[in-house]
Amino acid sequence: MEMDLQEHRWSSKREILPFLSKEKELEEKEIKKIELFEAGLKNEIKKADTVDDAVTKIVRMALAAEFTPSFVKAKGVDAMIKTIVSGIMSDNTLRKQALLIIDRFAK
Repeated sequence: MEMDLQEHRWSSKREILPFLSKEKELEEKEIKKIELFEAGLKNEIKKADTVDDAVTKIVRMALAAEFTPSFVKAKGVDAMIKTIVSGIMSDNTLRKQALLIIDRFAK
């Protein structure tokens, strides 16, 4: 199975979009959430982070972008984040995508 190299190139404006299906048309609201997510990752993920810590930051930032930053501060959200991180780390495809995101955004 040959891979299309164009599919895996990063756009300077939108860095997460290559992970999303090209078939789905994104609404402006969804694009704003992705841009917020990317901006947060650029500020949060450090090269010194462990993989678990970095994935936790990805999940936390995704929830903040999707629902609001105050959502991730709510009671019980930490347990939900741990469950999501555990799911990501136990799935080969999701773990690989998370590692690609970490590699791209870690400073």
